[in-house]
Amino acid sequence: MKEKYFVLIFIIVTSIVASVFIYTLKTIEKKEPQTKSRSYNKTDGAKNIYKTDENGTEAGLLNLSQEDINSSIVDINETLLSNVDVNVMKESAASSEDYALVVEEDAAQTTVFNKNFTLDEIEKRKNKDKNVEDSSSGDDASAQLEEIISDRDRLLNNENIPEWIKEGIRGLNVLKYEYNLDIGISYRGVAQYESVSDTFGSGGNLDIFGIYKSTPNSSFGFNLRSRNNYGGYSSKEYSDKIGSLYPVSPSHENLSPYVTEFWYQYIFDDLRVRFGFLNRNSFIDNSFYKNQNRYFLSHTFSHSPYNSLPENGPGLVLKYKKPSYYTLAYFADADVKKGESLGNIIDRDFKLYSALEFGLTPEDGLYYITLWDKDSKDNKKEKNQGAIFSFNHILENEYKVFAKYAVSTDALEEEHISLGIGRKDLYKTNDLLSVAVGYAKPNEDYRAQSTTEIFYRYEIYYGVQFTTSMQFIYHPSKSDETWAVLPGVRVRVAF
Repeated sequence: MKEKYFVLIFIIVTSIVASVFIYTLKTIEKKEPQTKSRSYNKTDGAKNIYKTDENGTEAGLLNLSQEDINSSIVDINETLLSNVDVNVMKESAASSEDYALVVEEDAAQTTVFNKNFTLDEIEKRKNKDKNVEDSSSGDDASAQLEEIISDRDRLLNNENIPEWIKEGIRGLNVLKYEYNLDIGISYRGVAQYESVSDTFGSGGNLDIFGIYKSTPNSSFGFNLRSRNNYGGYSSKEYSDKIGSLYPVSPSHENLSPYVTEFWYQYIFDDLRVRFGFLNRNSFIDNSFYKNQNRYFLSHTFSHSPYNSLPENGPGLVLKYKKPSYYTLAYFADADVKKGESLGNIIDRDFKLYSALEFGLTPEDGLYYITLWDKDSKDNKKEKNQGAIFSFNHILENEYKVFAKYAVSTDALEEEHISLGIGRKDLYKTNDLLSVAVGYAKPNEDYRAQSTTEIFYRYEIYYGVQFTTSMQFIYHPSKSDETWAVLPGVRVRVAF
């Protein structure tokens, strides 16, 4: 009973705080100037590209990511940019707005690349990559850092942000550009109420992550994680309580800090090699809106219950990527347990999880096939295998649609079908509304379960997001109830 009222108070207080933040920061935004004259500063900027007019006044931040720079338009390997200043300078052209990308080394001022291309080409590529990136699911250290880079720049450029916050960001930028160490922190809190069974669940997740670039081509990544429950249930226990086949909320449980990532990566032109303690969601099955930090709460959309992916642990990834397609191979320890010690991993028998994926990446979408195999715990039993077919498409640069079909021999779901659509910038910049429906046929002797979820994510301010969600579960697999209805909220802060 105490947990019930605690979670209810948490939801109410969170909503009130979010409302106050929205009102306060809208007031700040009204005072924020539209443009600001500024020169490129290596400590402030983060390999961003600025468009300037003939007077040198900044007209807007193009904010091309490393993936943009590594694209077919500019065709520069991202590893060349670890210690360079990048500027976009307007050329004198009477009939068209042409821009030149010039990369110069700090010491020798040597031009590595100089190519003219129109602003329309820049914006087209930028918007395409940003749309795909904003919708895809990677949540490892590198993906989270890429997500917060632009937030840090926008905070630095806002005159209304307190100086002590800017000093903290400048300190992080000094670590990044002077010592090649980029560090970030993110926190996720979630609370849900199931109306049919009158059950509450809530918890939090804290990540401290970073990347150290030892050379232009190589890097080390890490992530230290801590989780806790605010009520009486972990996310899995809460889902079992209401009879759901899979968790209905982002993962939470009482866990002391543990290492969830510690890896080394090297890039050979178009080939990326990463090995060590890997995040299982870094590469495989990265469809649109498949991320429990930013998108759907239900695991049927934000995780892979149709795939027997092991927990984060020892693994190797090989990814070969071209502008229009990619292939990857993933190998991992099949039996690793969450928070398991390295000594225990070494001492026990090794079981292999392996996956192969081939994907097409045209300008308007992402389409891939994944085949996976996991050694059985019982060598006498047939192997656990499966296949995933994923279709992700961008319509008119506004709507993102996704569809997925998956089958397996021994994963949680024997058969999976899901379909959804989302739109960003609906009412406010960076807000997101999305809805999805999913069908799951269990491998065990349970009835099939169908789930519909709709969520709305509001960016309260740079790096601060508030999400409201409603789930409708028809025929919960482990319950005799016809329906389970779950309103929920999620708060995420990343900087």
